[in-house]
Amino acid sequence: MYDNILVPTDGSDHAARGVDHGLDLAAAHDARLHVLFVVDESVYGTTPAFSSYEAFLEDIEERAEELTEAVVEEATERGIDATMSVLRGVPHDTICDYAEEADIDVIVMGKRGAAGVEAPHFGSVTNRVLRGAPVPVVPV
Repeated sequence: MYDNILVPTDGSDHAARGVDHGLDLAAAHDARLHVLFVVDESVYGTTPAFSSYEAFLEDIEERAEELTEAVVEEATERGIDATMSVLRGVPHDTICDYAEEADIDVIVMGKRGAAGVEAPHFGSVTNRVLRGAPVPVVPV
């Protein structure tokens, strides 16, 4: 039923639940798991700890790569074919674009992420993905 499953993550506990469900779904369907972290450039301001805004974003990307690599390692240990991407952009737009470009069959994501909540039950990114995704979305 599913050949390609996308699990966006931001490292939050809610996103981790989406990742866990995505791993289970990929194992059950012998599907390829796509792990995506979107660095939202618009929410980060410059910080005195870094020499430049670009250095700050690169630091976030390094942490995102470590996080997504850990998910890919877990998938590999479970016999799941997995790939990872760390991209910059507006999270909901980037997730939807990735889903279309990578021939994703379903997006599995946490109901809320690191940014909090827009509506009583869904985070703003999840809510926007639900409205704009070219494929079904499973909020966990």
